[in-house]
Formats: sequence, structure tokens, C-alpha cells
Amino acid sequence: MKHILNEEEQWVDTDYLSKVLKLDISTVQRSVKKLYEKEILQRSQQNLDGGGYVFKYKVNSRAKIKNIIMDVVNSWADRLGQELEKWENGG
Repeated sequence: MKHILNEEEQWVDTDYLSKVLKLDISTVQRSVKKLYEKEILQRSQQNLDGGGYVFKYKVNSRAKIKNIIMDVVNSWADRLGQELEKWENGG
């Protein structure tokens, strides 16, 4: 993640990240997929001349990532508040 964050304007593929981070390609692919699903990364499909395609990834803006994190924190705080109310009322 740190490597992608430092490359805000550059699109990178999982093969590149695997080599730079010295990690197995499947490990990188799993991690990148999770970050994409959480909307931390953007994904673009690049079609190859000989057929097939490769996905390239780029980090979303810091503002978007901040909003995602704040949504998670606020959701957690709301749930915690509800549980504490139940506990306080003996429920």
C-alpha cells in the first residue's frame, strides 16, 4: 500500500508491485483486489495486442481515502454507542 500511495499519478500492475515489493504475485493480487473492493484503488483494464488484458491500478485521492476511513470510524462509533445504550439500560 505504501508503495502505491507514493505513486499517486502512476498506474501500476500487480506484476510490477510483486517485483518491487518482492512478494508472491498471488499475495499482491489478493491485497490489491481487497483495496479495489474498498475503493482505495482505481482499476483500469489495458487490452493486450496478442489478446487478453491486464488490470492497472492507481490510488484514489487522499480526500476519498480519508472519507472512506471516516465512514468506517463513524459507523463503528455509532454501533458502539448503541451497544453502550443497551448495556446501560440493562439490555
